[in-house]
Amino acid sequence: MRIPALSWRQKLITTSLLCLVLPSIITLALTGFQTKAEFKKKAVLKAEQSLEVADLYVSNLVDDMLINFNSIQYDSELITALRSASNKYDKDKTGIVDFFYFKRITEKLDHLSLFGERSYITILLPNGLYFTNYSTYKMDLSQMYDVPWLEEMANAPINTTRWLGAQDNYVYSDINNSPNIVTIVRTIRLFAGSPNAYIILSRPEEQFHQIFSKYAPDQIMMLQDAEGRIISQPDRQLLGTKLPQPVTRGKDNLVHWNGKDYISVEYPLRYAGWNMQSLTSYQDVTGNISSIMNYTFIQQIIFFLVFSIVMLYLLRQLTFPIIRLAKTARKVEADNLDIRSEVRGRDEVGQLGLYFDKMLDRIKEMVRQIELEQNRKRIAEIELLQAQINPHFLFNTLNSIQLQVMMKGENEIAQMIGSLSTLLRMTINRNNEFLPLHEEVRTVEHYMKLMNFRHLERVQLTINLASDTLLEMVPRFTLQPLIENAYIHGLSQKQGEISVSSRSQGNSLYLTVQDDGKGMTREELDNVMSLFRDRSQEDVSLLTHEQESGIGLRNVHERLRIIYGSAYDITLESEPGRGLKITLRIPISAKGEGV
Repeated sequence: MRIPALSWRQKLITTSLLCLVLPSIITLALTGFQTKAEFKKKAVLKAEQSLEVADLYVSNLVDDMLINFNSIQYDSELITALRSASNKYDKDKTGIVDFFYFKRITEKLDHLSLFGERSYITILLPNGLYFTNYSTYKMDLSQMYDVPWLEEMANAPINTTRWLGAQDNYVYSDINNSPNIVTIVRTIRLFAGSPNAYIILSRPEEQFHQIFSKYAPDQIMMLQDAEGRIISQPDRQLLGTKLPQPVTRGKDNLVHWNGKDYISVEYPLRYAGWNMQSLTSYQDVTGNISSIMNYTFIQQIIFFLVFSIVMLYLLRQLTFPIIRLAKTARKVEADNLDIRSEVRGRDEVGQLGLYFDKMLDRIKEMVRQIELEQNRKRIAEIELLQAQINPHFLFNTLNSIQLQVMMKGENEIAQMIGSLSTLLRMTINRNNEFLPLHEEVRTVEHYMKLMNFRHLERVQLTINLASDTLLEMVPRFTLQPLIENAYIHGLSQKQGEISVSSRSQGNSLYLTVQDDGKGMTREELDNVMSLFRDRSQEDVSLLTHEQESGIGLRNVHERLRIIYGSAYDITLESEPGRGLKITLRIPISAKGEGV
């Protein structure tokens, strides 16, 4: 099915609507995008600030744990007590721990946890002896020697620190209050060559996530280890799990988690590759923007409909004169020259209607004049036919006169009559616009005979035509005006010589007419050449003054220029006392090739 073409009015309306709608849609989309990006940027900045604050407190907790490690490891009195306790335990071999004997060690451990946040300190010696700063009621810490991570650290170098992250609380008295703990383990060695002893330091996990809840209540903040497992988070079910997709560290990104999109920001810690991650609900950040954009979009639609109705009305009023002009033009095309658009006004359309109607008036008047001229022409043709003399009667009469003169012995006069008959025949016969070069030259020869007969001073005509140019087709009466110009103006009707030559070069035919007359100065030659460039002048010099033949040099130039266009050229060469040389360049025509 072919879609009908739109009218000019429909195209104008469609274009106007598109120019009205597209910028609004693009502006609305860009505004929404930029606004969301700005809100997202502010949310990221807020999350980074919250993470920086949380980092201070989390780092303080971890630093406190590391200080406790160092306090134990580099306390010579405590290390000495531990060595003594280990030796006594091995010496007794009873498996019974005399806590009163080791009271100094437990006091040291209690003192470390006396200040600051609550922490659990456990020292495991390789012989099974252990010390804590918490109650071991209903606890069997000997089972800790069998946990996998402790077995893995058995052969670790001294001072190796392992960050275990989130663990189930092993302190029975605090399980209900703190079901999860964050644990760090370090290896020490009491005696050279002896197996490793272990310092196990733990803090309740809520000490970490309380920081997140306090300083980022509108965010989901968590502490993660180097592998992305969650160490601390208010939701205990997330401990030990990973986010469903990785997040590029140090950059904000959108994370799809639990059916929602979040703006994720990570903040690296300086411990063991741990980092904190903040998740901000993307819907919470952009929700207001979406509602504002929806409200703005509805307003845009209402305004668009109102302005579209107004614009359509105005466009119909503005385009009505154009439509009326188009209808008038269609009726004029149907040969109705009496109709007028009657469109008027001070604007361009009103002027167009006025000039359109004036043009129709002129066309109608011109048609009337043409009809009158055609009628006059038909009348003149009838009168011409009625008064026309058969050309054959003239030629036959001239031939009879020529024969009578020849019979009386007047051969020269007979030849002149023959030349005149030939020249008249060439003039009257207009059937062929082009003729071979040799026939054009023969016409020139007859013309020279008549001119020499009229004047006392004889002019010699020299013909030098290249054999390959004899059959080339040239326009009728191309050379005769040049010969006439040379005879009358060049030689000033005095004795002299006129030469006609031809040659071919490439696709061009060169015709040269040269006389040995008085010639011209450079200024006179420039004046003559200017006649060929200025078409507004009709009679400016002797060169264009029509004499016997009725065909001027300039007329030849104009006729050849119209026939051949830019393929034609004329060159004039002259010096005072050395005559004038005229060279014509015309293209070799297909007609010349076919003769």
